[in-house]
Amino acid sequence: MTATQPIEAASAVDAIEPDRGHPVIRMTGVSKSFAGVHALTDVSVEFFAGEVHAILGENGAGKSTLMNIISGVLQPDRGAIAFDGRDVTPLSPDSSADLGVAISYQHPAILEDLSVLENLQVALPTQVFAVGDTRGIARRMLDEVGLHVPLQARAGSLPVAQKHLLELAKALAVNPRVLILDEPTASLDQDATNMLFSQVRRLVAEGTSVIYITHRLAELRQIGDRVTVLRDGRMAGRAMVDAVGDEDLLSMIVGRSLESAFPLKLDDPAPEINFTVSGLSGRKFKDVSFEVGRGQIIGVAGVEGNGQADLMRALAGLQSITGEVQLNGHAIGASALKSHAAYMPSDRHTEGVAKDLTVRENATFAALEKFSLRGVMRRPRELAKVNEVFRELAVKTAGLEAKILSLSGGNQQKVVMARALLSEPGFIVADEPTQGVDVGARSEIYRILREVSRSGTPVVVNSSDAAELEGLCDVVIVMSRGRVVETLRGDDITEARIVGAAVQADTHAHHVEEARRHHASFGERVKHFVQTDNATVGPLVVVAVALALYVFGQNENFLSAFNVSNILILATALGFIALGQTVALLMGGIDLSVGPLAGFLVVIASFFVNDGQPALTIAAGFALMLAAALVVGLINGSLIRFANFTPIAATLAMFIGLQGLSFVLRDGPDGFINFGVIETLTWRLGPIPVAFIVLVVLAIAAEFTLRKRRPGWRLRAVGSNEDNARRVGVRTNLTFIAGYVACSLLTALGAIMLMAQIGVGDPAQGVNYTLASITAVVLGGTSLLGGRGTFIGTVMGALLLTMVLNAVSFLGLTQTYQYMFQGALILAAALIYSTVRRKAEA
Repeated sequence: MTATQPIEAASAVDAIEPDRGHPVIRMTGVSKSFAGVHALTDVSVEFFAGEVHAILGENGAGKSTLMNIISGVLQPDRGAIAFDGRDVTPLSPDSSADLGVAISYQHPAILEDLSVLENLQVALPTQVFAVGDTRGIARRMLDEVGLHVPLQARAGSLPVAQKHLLELAKALAVNPRVLILDEPTASLDQDATNMLFSQVRRLVAEGTSVIYITHRLAELRQIGDRVTVLRDGRMAGRAMVDAVGDEDLLSMIVGRSLESAFPLKLDDPAPEINFTVSGLSGRKFKDVSFEVGRGQIIGVAGVEGNGQADLMRALAGLQSITGEVQLNGHAIGASALKSHAAYMPSDRHTEGVAKDLTVRENATFAALEKFSLRGVMRRPRELAKVNEVFRELAVKTAGLEAKILSLSGGNQQKVVMARALLSEPGFIVADEPTQGVDVGARSEIYRILREVSRSGTPVVVNSSDAAELEGLCDVVIVMSRGRVVETLRGDDITEARIVGAAVQADTHAHHVEEARRHHASFGERVKHFVQTDNATVGPLVVVAVALALYVFGQNENFLSAFNVSNILILATALGFIALGQTVALLMGGIDLSVGPLAGFLVVIASFFVNDGQPALTIAAGFALMLAAALVVGLINGSLIRFANFTPIAATLAMFIGLQGLSFVLRDGPDGFINFGVIETLTWRLGPIPVAFIVLVVLAIAAEFTLRKRRPGWRLRAVGSNEDNARRVGVRTNLTFIAGYVACSLLTALGAIMLMAQIGVGDPAQGVNYTLASITAVVLGGTSLLGGRGTFIGTVMGALLLTMVLNAVSFLGLTQTYQYMFQGALILAAALIYSTVRRKAEA
């Protein structure tokens, strides 16, 4: 097969391929488009058991789209998929997993608000943990891929390389028939890459079909049996790996011949020094010193986790440091680094791109002042510069106004680099700049970095690829345990010297101490519980006790049995409604309709739960309250999921509708509630209402479900990252609708207690519970962004808020103080929560 062979003739190589029997997967004529852009066109390919089938192609060639179709995340527009000769079109994530397909994504499907253990539990089938100790099973999964982190660690706190290892652990845990590895080594060091190859060889020997997407031809030679090349969404060729040369593969990938991957290095042995770092110390690194000459590129190497990433963030002004940085002979203070540096982060999804902005906006938001005149943007100049840089980097996009997430991962990385160039920085800090980038684009990035360096702008590159550092850099510092253990220059910069210096250093960071942290004691688990989502519970208890003692000192009746019981009754109604609001916020939504819904349900009850009514009629009234709540929850969830309403718009419309219905049914207070029902609902054990005890028990059960059961993990997964939740098999639509139904049903419980408080059907009641429930939830420590929260904290928030309102009356203060206290409590809770989270994740 040759590079000049036309795409249509690619199948001609089939004649020289060995007969491997029937394929495990056969894809025939598969096509897929996005907004008119063809991602795949008439692709046919077969994958066989017991071999590694590599998929090559430039960024945007359609590789990840093809894999997403096999894994069921996407459905093809045309074409068929057969598994063991049986048509299985279309696939869903669940049906694909049932067939034995596992995938390790290029951008790990990690739920950052969940722990490492919870990520495994929500993504893997229940039977994986059915026999034996759950933590022990999970520990063995992580040990198998060399991931040495505590199981209770928040996944969002892991560096990119460890997220990839966690993704790999999930894929290997199910012993798949078909394993898809999408750029698995993009952020791995050499040790982790060797471990991966060992696992792949083991699986292939056991008969697994491994589909391996890569941009690195050296990896193809090490691990591949068969190769298929895609270009612009079409088949560009296929062959057995040992029957095709690198030059032919490169020509098929890019459609042209490539020159040397790396540009020529600087030939000046003593260039003028224009960037100096002296005695720099910070988080996870200490006493780092180096200097860069004009036209030089300096590389940072080392085993992952030895301070390289933190050094890069510190140079970009994102972490506090001590020491000195000089640019062109002038010292730059730590606070000024951010304004001089252009930072290219390794985790482009989290830090590199603004997901809601367009391609153009992502490229220019760091350089807007360069395209404005007296504060007014000059759009023609902006477009001209963006197009110029995009041409240099060969960015593939449907248009400058396309959403950034519509681009392939490699093209997103090019946009990040374009932003760095457009900002015209004092120096460039590039952390894994070619991670997930194809061979053609990688050469372009190397060329651009070299040109920038020659123009006088210092360039610092951190890379886990020693071969890349050898070919690109003029100086390389090797780090171990946060210190520079060797500095290489000129001919000393070889892959062998770099790797040798990293792994043989006396100060190399072994993982023995870290491994001991795996087995967290019960006390450590309790500490973790308190320090994360439940961070505000302790402070809320302290504030509640202090408030009670202070008001008691002013008026001893505050802690009388009657007033304590009254506070708890009021807190119970708010608590149930706030629990429902917590469910909505955990999913990343909100429910503005809970207040009017509570009032509406009381109005419904006022027609049935009256004195003199038979028990059957009263029971029917309660049943109608629950049925109405169920319908409201279904409507809210359906509007959001299927009618593309935002949560605020959908629930605000419901807010207005329910309030109107309440006044249609009752134009004023009427329909007195059965006194016996009220007595039953407010029954006490001493000063403690039984209903409050029920609330506490329900909150504890909900908290247990949230932390320890699949429905709770799925709820938090949807709020943490809906796309990733869908990729790991969570039925997001079902989860979201069920969440809103739960929210409405919990509101119905609050309405029952509200009914016992006011004793009459009043259409004007209940509205204030919307704001009060949100206040209680925020006080309790639940994030408004979704994914993190606590039902126990919500109950404490409801109780404290009720105490504040009651205390204002006992102290004889005006309503102004009531709102002031509420605002102060919310600010204090938010401050405590954010402070504890930062310390817990440090």
